[in-house]
Amino acid sequence: MNLDYLLFDIKRTLRNRRVLIFSILMPLILFVIFGMSLKQTDTEAGISAIAYVMVSMAMFGSLSAAMSSGGVIAMERDGGWNRTLRLTPLKPQAYVVTKVILSLLLAIPPLVVVFAAGMIFGHVHLSAGQWASVALVSWLGALPFAGLGLVIGYVAKPDSVQPITGLTTILIAAFGGLWLPVESMPSLMKHIAEFTPAYWTGLSSRSALSQSGLDMHALLVVLGWTVVLGAIGLRRFRADTARA
Repeated sequence: MNLDYLLFDIKRTLRNRRVLIFSILMPLILFVIFGMSLKQTDTEAGISAIAYVMVSMAMFGSLSAAMSSGGVIAMERDGGWNRTLRLTPLKPQAYVVTKVILSLLLAIPPLVVVFAAGMIFGHVHLSAGQWASVALVSWLGALPFAGLGLVIGYVAKPDSVQPITGLTTILIAAFGGLWLPVESMPSLMKHIAEFTPAYWTGLSSRSALSQSGLDMHALLVVLGWTVVLGAIGLRRFRADTARA
């Protein structure tokens, strides 16, 4: 990884205010709409309903932020950036790692904002250990979507990458149970949900709220999604670089 290139990438990405607005304000607004109307005594899947919504909306924001790196990649491809990289000491693997780290960094602000809103306005009360577990698992849950952002960035064209990313984000969140609890879904949608990475990232993050602790099976599935999507993204990168 090249630190200078990472800092350059961060500064350039932060200039895209649309990404920041969507990934931070959208989940915050949804949390206010769906979460703040709940009573403190309401429960969902054995945990506080407002905490359930808080984690789900935070995950929605983090996954949309993590996937936004695909837009940067598509523009770099269109501008011949891969050809330029061949003339620099930056190795291909370092380029991919930089994009993944960028995705993870972009996933932090939505988590912080929604969790802060849940704590201050939603009066979500968790122990220090629970807050730490929820925050860490939710943050690492952005990894498969960093891989998905790589895939989209190397498949889509610059003029179509934003619509594709937006539609994919919405479909994954809707069918993955981030907007509506899977328990409330029709039977068919419940089965579809289990084939989405959002279902497992949401399940693993919310499991930190329960008395039984982290769902290790869900964490392993999230890891599996990360490996698969990351491998596809790396394969697409190598194929694209070979053509550059």
